[in-house]
Amino acid sequence: MPRLEDAQELLPSSSNIKSRTRNAWDGFSDFALRDNVLEVAVGLIVAAAFTTVVSSFVSDIILPPISLLPFFSRNLEEKFAVLKQGPRFEEEGYNTLEQAKDDGAVVMAYG
Repeated sequence: MPRLEDAQELLPSSSNIKSRTRNAWDGFSDFALRDNVLEVAVGLIVAAAFTTVVSSFVSDIILPPISLLPFFSRNLEEKFAVLKQGPRFEEEGYNTLEQAKDDGAVVMAYG
């Protein structure tokens, strides 16, 4: 059974923990503050914001006038193409994307 003096030596000193933590933080900050890492991080943030703006622009501004054109159906979100028919396609066809998926058809949804 270890004695009390031996157990106290097994515990690291607080100055050792502080210095190891400081060294790890300095190494991380040196890595993170390099030009390339900051440029990539800023690029990812800008790309995420740009994706949101473009998606909102298309769905809120572009698609509503397009859906009013006479040769498009009114519901552009339900547009799909059947790539491989399911077993019940010959009987009924598919009116919605959910019907096609429930039947086991392979579809490409583009709406």
